[in-house]
Amino acid sequence: MQGLSLGRSIKRISLIKTDGSGAIVLHKGKKGKKKKGWRELKPMERAMRHMADANLASAKSLSQSHRKSNRKKKNGWLRDMPKNFMKANRRGFKKI
Repeated sequence: MQGLSLGRSIKRISLIKTDGSGAIVLHKGKKGKKKKGWRELKPMERAMRHMADANLASAKSLSQSHRKSNRKKKNGWLRDMPKNFMKANRRGFKKI
């Protein structure tokens, strides 16, 4: 059976047998895919993902505050820039 070549469309082969008492025994091949990446780098990858999510939240908050300030006053985005940056940074740090 080692020299047997199967098509690429075949994902798994299940072998059904009966044991001595007549019960059905089901043998399956390996499930799922092999995980890529090193286990040692998992904490660093998770931290990077959290940082990216925090940056996204911060940018979204800054964009909303910028638009709101610009609607309220003429050149309002420039006047409210320090306040908007502080607010966006606060939201980003909360997300981390």
